[in-house]
Amino acid sequence: MVLKAEKLLKEAGVAGVRLVPVPSQVASDCGVTVRFAAADVARAAELMRTLEDDLQGIFIESNGGWAPFS
Repeated sequence: MVLKAEKLLKEAGVAGVRLVPVPSQVASDCGVTVRFAAADVARAAELMRTLEDDLQGIFIESNGGWAPFS
């Protein structure tokens, strides 16, 4: 699913899209996530709405940690 999200965001022209390890503050597994520019979070969330059943969530880097985007 992460590859599908990456492709969707890149095709839509979202800035800074790249695959990175999931931050340990978000999940304890050693998975991969899609990272993108914070300025595009609302647009990215809308684009990924079609994938939401398979997403763990969208998180924003905040004060040295990660907070869920709502």
